[in-house]
Amino acid sequence: MLAAAVVLVFVAGLAADQLSKSVGATELADGAAIPLLPTVSLRLAFNPGVAFGLGADLGPVVAVLILVILLALSFWICRNLVRGTARPRILVLVAVAAGGSGNMYDRITRADGTPMSGSVVDFIAVDWFAVFNVGDILAVVGILAWVATGLMMRRELPKGDSEHVR
Repeated sequence: MLAAAVVLVFVAGLAADQLSKSVGATELADGAAIPLLPTVSLRLAFNPGVAFGLGADLGPVVAVLILVILLALSFWICRNLVRGTARPRILVLVAVAAGGSGNMYDRITRADGTPMSGSVVDFIAVDWFAVFNVGDILAVVGILAWVATGLMMRRELPKGDSEHVR
């Protein structure tokens, strides 16, 4: 049952990310900005780096590092899925993996000759913060949820029994 939930969360997260990017790239291609709230709009941007455009000049090196992190995360998910430990934490990290995979998909499919050199499609603009996408939301919220569930699980365990919190 947990394995099915893992697959569902991953596929749904990846699909939501890619579908929203496709709609954003199509509807906002003319440079239009669609206001949603004060200081929040839909506005198309292409990010060759990671968060806040950091590492944009490193191109494929950043993509390879992200790929290594995604592979390590996938290994951790599979390992804990087989062990049956930390079930809520598995699902939130699957959301992180889905978000990261969506952005990696952009880097691979939008490459311009150099492998993994493509830019990530961003379209949710918060004027005082950044421009990001659904994959970024999945990754950030998933990491925050992973930390929060870990803290809650540690509080519930008797002292010295942190074996099942991994």
